[in-house]
Amino acid sequence: MQLFIYGALIFLASGLGGAIPILFPGIHETHLKRYVSFGAGLLLGMALLHMVPEAAIWLPHTFGIWLAAGFVLLLILERFMMVHSCEEHGCSYHHIGIAAFLGLSVHGIIEGFALASSVVAAPELGPMIFIAILAHKVPAAFTLSTLLRLAGKSNKQITLFIIGLSLSGPLGIAMAQLLINLDGMEHATGALLALSSGTFLYISACDLLPELHSNHADRFARLGFFLVGLALCGLVTHAH
Repeated sequence: MQLFIYGALIFLASGLGGAIPILFPGIHETHLKRYVSFGAGLLLGMALLHMVPEAAIWLPHTFGIWLAAGFVLLLILERFMMVHSCEEHGCSYHHIGIAAFLGLSVHGIIEGFALASSVVAAPELGPMIFIAILAHKVPAAFTLSTLLRLAGKSNKQITLFIIGLSLSGPLGIAMAQLLINLDGMEHATGALLALSSGTFLYISACDLLPELHSNHADRFARLGFFLVGLALCGLVTHAH
């Protein structure tokens, strides 16, 4: 019952964060791009302060290989396979939104694994890990929804993506309950976590951080949003 409640609350938190840009469509593009800078800080912080250290625990000797593989994989997909011929406004955000969805979903599944594993192995840590996960679900889903909106996705399409993201945590919890005693789970968990860390590093450094330089007049505001996202991850990691 405890894990069911955790999964339901994680689902609702993600849905709430993703719904904000849909419910308030009048948000100006300048503000949306500030939130993109916030998302860059959030993804970079999640990767460097949370996901990479966790991957190092699960897979201490080879996590770096999977980290580099995630970075290079997204580089290849974006530069050589995700080629868009459109001239539509916001076209550059199309593949970023999809990549962010995949990375956040993988991360959500891993978080579900970690939460369910902690409840089984060390029940006293369960509430702390749950709070740490819940703390960044709203801003992460908000960031994804913002990217998809900038890419020109319809509200229906954004809603489907957010539902998919919201289901990733509960899915991870369910999978962990089925696989908790299987051999090789630690290796698979560490590999997936490091792989998704590499994708987050690429998205934040190569796709989102350039937004800090795209508008000279607004650069200090965007830097501030970036630092807030980074600081939030630091607080969540410390709480964890």
